[in-house]
Amino acid sequence: MGRSISSSSTISLIFLLPYIFLLSVDLFGTNLRANDIPKLVQKDCDFSTVQDFCNNIFKNDSRAQWATTKFNLENITIRLAYSNYTKIARKVLTITSNETNLEFRRIYRYCLHQYLLVRSDLENLIHVLHLQGDLDQAAQNASSHIFTCMGYFTHFSNISNPFAHDNENLVYFFELIRDIYFAPL
Repeated sequence: MGRSISSSSTISLIFLLPYIFLLSVDLFGTNLRANDIPKLVQKDCDFSTVQDFCNNIFKNDSRAQWATTKFNLENITIRLAYSNYTKIARKVLTITSNETNLEFRRIYRYCLHQYLLVRSDLENLIHVLHLQGDLDQAAQNASSHIFTCMGYFTHFSNISNPFAHDNENLVYFFELIRDIYFAPL
């Protein structure tokens, strides 16, 4: 009796091994495909004026792997920009709140005000996208606030800009949104 259970287990195992092998091969193939940049994303990044930035953000975002339309790509980019904005706005608020030098704090508050305006522009970008409006104009409006913040630091050159890199990244996001909007995808 022990032999029949053992032999039936062995036979079951022999029949299951090919399925286990095929399943593991498919999972490995899925992993390889996940690291590829889809053609739509690659086409957009090739068209973009911020190619390296485009490739970096989409390579690291799993949602971009499933983008099949221009709308998907625009939506993903706007949401990534919003997420990035949220982190930067917190940083600007923290630096502003902790600054003890009154002159620096005044300039940082000016930038904080501009960042608060960017939030409504990002929300507007989402609405404009869903209404199939002019993303170019909406992205330019949003980036104008970042340029205003950057301008404060050129007027007061004695004050270092702790947001310079963050400002640049956010401007790249807005430029990428414009590039996707104009891309012949």
